[in-house]
Amino acid sequence: MTPEESTEAAPTGWLDRVKGVAPGARGRTDDDASPATKWWELAGYATLLVTALAMRLWDLGARAMHHDESLHALYSWNLFDGRGYEHSPMMHGPFQFEANAAIFMAFGDSDLTARLLYAVAGTLLIAMPILFRRRLGRLGALFVAAFLAASPSMLYFSRFARNDILMAVWTFGLVISMWRYLDEGRPRYLYFSAGLLALAFATKETAFIVTATLGLYLGIRVALPFLVRVMRPIEVEGVSPPVAIGRVFGAIWRAHQGGVSLSRLSRPAAFLAVMITLTLPQWSAFVSILQDSPLLSWTGLVLAAGEGSVAIGAPVGGGQVIAFLIVVSLMAVSGLAGYKWCWPIWWRCAVVFYAIWIPLYTTMFTNMGGVSSGIWRSLGYWVVQQGEGRGGQPWYYYVAIGSVYEFLPLLVGAAAIVYYLRKRDQFSLFLVYWPIMTFIFYTIASEKMPWLLVNIALPFVVLIGKFLSDVLGRLGWRRLLNSEVLLVTAGVPVFMVLLWQLALYNAADVDLTDVALLAALSVVLVAMFASGWLLMRRVGKPEFRAAVLLGAVGVLLALTVRAGWIASYRNGDIPVEMIVYTQTSPDVVRLIDTIEETGLGVDEPADIDQTAGFTWPWAWYFRDSDNVNFPTYNANSFGTVPGSPMVVVHSQNKAAADERLGDEFTEGERMRHRWWFPESTYRNLTPGKVLSGAFDRQTWRRVMDYWLYRRGVEDRIGSEDAYVYFDSDFPQSFTTP
Repeated sequence: MTPEESTEAAPTGWLDRVKGVAPGARGRTDDDASPATKWWELAGYATLLVTALAMRLWDLGARAMHHDESLHALYSWNLFDGRGYEHSPMMHGPFQFEANAAIFMAFGDSDLTARLLYAVAGTLLIAMPILFRRRLGRLGALFVAAFLAASPSMLYFSRFARNDILMAVWTFGLVISMWRYLDEGRPRYLYFSAGLLALAFATKETAFIVTATLGLYLGIRVALPFLVRVMRPIEVEGVSPPVAIGRVFGAIWRAHQGGVSLSRLSRPAAFLAVMITLTLPQWSAFVSILQDSPLLSWTGLVLAAGEGSVAIGAPVGGGQVIAFLIVVSLMAVSGLAGYKWCWPIWWRCAVVFYAIWIPLYTTMFTNMGGVSSGIWRSLGYWVVQQGEGRGGQPWYYYVAIGSVYEFLPLLVGAAAIVYYLRKRDQFSLFLVYWPIMTFIFYTIASEKMPWLLVNIALPFVVLIGKFLSDVLGRLGWRRLLNSEVLLVTAGVPVFMVLLWQLALYNAADVDLTDVALLAALSVVLVAMFASGWLLMRRVGKPEFRAAVLLGAVGVLLALTVRAGWIASYRNGDIPVEMIVYTQTSPDVVRLIDTIEETGLGVDEPADIDQTAGFTWPWAWYFRDSDNVNFPTYNANSFGTVPGSPMVVVHSQNKAAADERLGDEFTEGERMRHRWWFPESTYRNLTPGKVLSGAFDRQTWRRVMDYWLYRRGVEDRIGSEDAYVYFDSDFPQSFTTP
């Protein structure tokens, strides 16, 4: 029996359910177990994990703390310092704050430890494919691990204090648990899934996208066989459309007249039932999208308070009663459905879910209001924010940023999608569905940010890892290690480099030497093409295609590693990188270092203008100081000279500061507080512009100059600046480049 066939096995009786055997679990054999690990697998994973951990920990605390990082770090530190924590959906779920507080308790608080959770999670993600070997294959799982380790977005955001890399871990774990359950039918995978769902919903609201993606897949998988079975005997030829539709709905109605037996669900339906029933109350606030519609606007109910409210996304007045009734009703429906399906298993799943979810949202039962905040405002806040469209990015944003960093999974993934659409087994179709639907959902969402690229890259990486394993595994290593096949593989990078040189050759002021060089390049390329054609006839088309694929992947992988290295280590806080987006300038770190070099430490008094959100990341850097003030300056704010030896002023208030501080303070030193990537480089693209650029050599040259060397944008970086003033007697030597 194949894995696909076994997932539809007949359900068990009530005795098996009481014993903890999930519906559909009978018929499992020893062959269903995960394969034993080979020595070369262990060596491969060990090498990848050690390398990945080193890459994620190297110089982890050096980069300036991003605005969001400083928020996450400071609120974690507040909890660690005994000041408590209350869930705020603006900063997403509570998991990262409580986990970071534990890390601060164990290892102290610093920029490095503020990012340690994410570095460890990013490394753990690379180990996870070993749990998916039964579906990916030994080699496929190792390929996935290698591509995850090399992924620029995975690397960068494993070194960044945001929760997207955590969501990648929970998402991948949920996918693995789902398929392990579909293959084996063991209840433990339902319990694992319940825990992962709780962690996901306690981490970030993208959990709704994850559950919608997987739920839609399972729903289609459950519904299609039913519809085919019901509609097969229906005669619709030669009748009018209304009659045909009537016959279809009549057949569906008759099929359900006897009711639906939840206790006899197939494995896909059972997993879907668990996922829906556990998360259904989390979707309660989704109804708030209707509050401004004609359906509810006349009632005046506020189910999710808008911008400017004290609690954005929370119900107000009579809306609180409606919200309470909706939550209670959905919880009752969930419990009833679980009871009807398989109560001994479902209540355990529910206990696992809420034993994680409730302590996290209530900060270990110190803030019971976190229950209502988590179950309603988590979604309500982001329903409101969808109208804001934060970032204001174009619909093709993920194509643009993906082509700079995740070009390997996107390009190879396109070929893999075609390949698996031909196979059409259940797992192949899932490998196609998962990346496509994830890409669609994140493209539809109004908020588009570089850190969300992690969620899109993950399914594409899994897809191409399995694809390479299948293509290469079908041929066998003996055939691939044939000298002629290896010659093709080695020739692919050479051919690509020469073709690139010819395509982008600068034809201006061509002299005799240039003509000779162009002719030589053309001859070599033609000769290589002819040689490749002859080799294809000798070694066979499958071997030739596999060799070309392997060579192309090798080139793309090398460029991927290079892109990740440059983004994470050379330009980590310099917005010549699209992935950097808006970032705190290194000038801020230089100023902190200057203060510490005086020997006085960051406890020295300071006044920092909080105009335009300048409080961050200073609040994190001065977390131990009680002598730092955050006034909001303007042209009339300098009635008296500040008593602090250091004053940081927003650039728009410089004139007033110069006039008032000039006699007792040094001249203001300009520093960039935050700076950002020049988005004009990719905005406002139209099909016409893309088409004309595709045939323009100068456009190609500019694109490749940025793609390879990040040139062409450095003089267009935007920034919001500050000026720092020091008391004339304050010992310092601060300068900016």
